[in-house]
Amino acid sequence: MEIPAWGPAVSGVVGGIIATGLVAYWARGLQTHYRGWSRAALRRRHRTTIRAANTLFFAGLLGGLALYPLGGFASNDHRPAFLGFGLASLLPLLALIVIPFLTGRNIREAFVAFAVGQGAPVWATCLPLAGGLVCLAVALVGFLPSGS
Repeated sequence: MEIPAWGPAVSGVVGGIIATGLVAYWARGLQTHYRGWSRAALRRRHRTTIRAANTLFFAGLLGGLALYPLGGFASNDHRPAFLGFGLASLLPLLALIVIPFLTGRNIREAFVAFAVGQGAPVWATCLPLAGGLVCLAVALVGFLPSGS
C-alpha cells in the first residue's frame, strides 16, 4: 500500500482523536443538574428516548450507505452518503420529539438528556444534527429528476 493510499485513514483517525478530546474537554463544563434533575437521573428518565435516538441514528446512517451496493450508485456519488447522514440526523430528532410527547415528558429535557448521554453540550450535539438536515435537503434535491 502506498503512503498516499492510507492518508485518508490517518487523517480520519487524527480527526477522531481531536473530536474525542474536544468532547471530553467540553464534558467537564456540563451542568450537573437540569431543572432539579441530576445528569444520571435525567439519563435514566429518558433512557428509552436516548436508546431509540441512538438506534435510529445508526439505522439512518447504515440505510443511506447501503444504497451504494444495493442501489447501484457509483462510489463517488454523494447522494447516498448525504441521504444517510441526513436520515441519521432526522430520525433521532424525531425520536427526541415524538417519544417525550407521547409519554408526557418535557421535549427540551429529552434533548438535554440526549446531549448528556452523548457526553457533550447541547449545542455540540444539535449542531451536527442540523448540518445533517441540510445534507438531507441536498440529497433529496439531488434525487429529483432533472427536467428541461
